Amino acid sequence: MKILYAFGTRAGAIKMAPLIREGVKRGQKNLIVWSGQHYAHNLYEEVFDDLEMPRPNYDLEARGSTCEMGSTIMKRMEKICYDEKPDIVLTHGDTITALFISLASSMSLTPVGHIEAGLRTGSWEPFPEQICTRSADACSALFFAPTEKNKKNLLSEGYPEDRIFVVGNTVVDGALQHADMAKKKSGILKQLKIDPEKPLVFWSCNKKENVLHKERMAGIFDAIMEMKDYTIFCSVMPSTQQAAAKYGYSRPLAGAKHIIWSPCLPKYTDAIRILLESDVCLTDSGNMQEESACLKIPCLTLRHVTDRPESVEAGGNKCVGTEKENIIKETRAVIEDKGVAKRMRESKNPYGDGKTAQRIMDIIEKFEGKLERWEKS
Repeated sequence: MKILYAFGTRAGAIKMAPLIREGVKRGQKNLIVWSGQHYAHNLYEEVFDDLEMPRPNYDLEARGSTCEMGSTIMKRMEKICYDEKPDIVLTHGDTITALFISLASSMSLTPVGHIEAGLRTGSWEPFPEQICTRSADACSALFFAPTEKNKKNLLSEGYPEDRIFVVGNTVVDGALQHADMAKKKSGILKQLKIDPEKPLVFWSCNKKENVLHKERMAGIFDAIMEMKDYTIFCSVMPSTQQAAAKYGYSRPLAGAKHIIWSPCLPKYTDAIRILLESDVCLTDSGNMQEESACLKIPCLTLRHVTDRPESVEAGGNKCVGTEKENIIKETRAVIEDKGVAKRMRESKNPYGDGKTAQRIMDIIEKFEGKLERWEKS
């Protein structure tokens, strides 16, 4: 089969890597399309090299506003579908890339498989992720749902049960594969001079629902500025840096002695190594909510709603909003109350066992020649 993997963010690369490796292992004809949504070296080429993935066959080089990126992705992806005639296009998650890749592919009469289908909040937020994931599902022929809850969401919206498969999340495959490697090979803790005797917080915040909202980011920034008795490692995406500059926090954050303000690390093994040593993860990232659950790191989600409610229900994650006082209170509770931390670390991981890529590829192979979705009479 000719399988086309289309994605365009660092998180997408991390989550698609196990699937690409599985396709290579099985001798499929694999094509990789990179949208260009992320294009900085530390979010693109260096990530591919660290994950030991082949470089993309196509880079769509989408740039500009969301709609400008979308028009570029759709125009160029349509041509690729017509020229390459893949059996299936696999896209991932709730990104702008997933929205426009799935739309272009389905309109070109190419079957789409949506990895991480069915994630819902039941609200406008997170924005624009809910728009993207719902649109990708609407375009899909196969639905790879991480959890039973995601499957129920899809069924409630009328998607065909015989096309929905609960497979887990590929991020678990990637995190487990890289955790041991990170312990053996990564020297990032010494490089950053992280004090092993001081509590460590891993912080990552870049969702539009937060970075476009001054009061929310003020609460989040003020909270980490005030927790001076902890080391806070900040994994900074471009949108995070822009928000810090826009709201007047660039200098205070960069100058705070207890904060390591670092551009997002290109090596996944380095990021995992820091997370493994962390007492708690503060994030609005869906990826990091899942990774924390997998690696048994207590997670506090800087959102008012989450599309990863399974880890909240399991007890390893908690939505704490964006107000300074609550973020500080909940963070201190995890770090200073060993009972709270123990309960969160011992919670069940609801996102899979590390064999998601195998399951997805098995399903795709069973649908060879039957990927088009027709209504039953």
